[in-house]
Amino acid sequence: MFGFLKERLKRQLFAAIGVFTLSVGISHFVEGADPGVMGQPKGLSTEHSKSWKKFHSVHGKCLVSLPDSPEHVKQVMPCPDQGYDLRYDMYVSSHGKKAIYMLLIAQYPPFIDSSHAEISLESFLNGLLTQSHDNKLIFADLVNVQGHKALDFFIESKGVFFKGRAIMTENNLYLLAMECNVNNYTESHFNHFINSFELIK
Repeated sequence: MFGFLKERLKRQLFAAIGVFTLSVGISHFVEGADPGVMGQPKGLSTEHSKSWKKFHSVHGKCLVSLPDSPEHVKQVMPCPDQGYDLRYDMYVSSHGKKAIYMLLIAQYPPFIDSSHAEISLESFLNGLLTQSHDNKLIFADLVNVQGHKALDFFIESKGVFFKGRAIMTENNLYLLAMECNVNNYTESHFNHFINSFELIK
């Protein structure tokens, strides 16, 4: 259906996570589009909002609202050069045939230094952007989510929007993302999704 969240996702998104993995691994040892194309956002009615499902990831210790029950993919990516395995869980939920919403939780070894979070998040974004010359960055902003460093990003590629937020907490990377065709972009849906995310203890 869409580029990022089907086969190309494995090549682009996970390659970007690989770059992120490399950057945080190194940091442990080293010191020191025009918005008008979006059109008018459609409102999220109260009835629609209530139809979304609150999803609880026990493994990721987090909550997020999704349009439907998600499909779950769990995998381990060996990183022999770094001396550890990257474990991730991905939850994907479709909103009809108009958009796909995803929560990805990547777990890194406990020695990762969270003081390098900003550099690591920027490396993750750069890795995502450089996978295709068609990827155009609309905006990227560093933000704070429940006391943790995070990066909001918005990418356009061949008439497809890929918008999300990456959050780094200790040895976990949380990636919340939505993909849709330009004409199907609904800002209020995305905001509902992003603002529903909550880390729990």
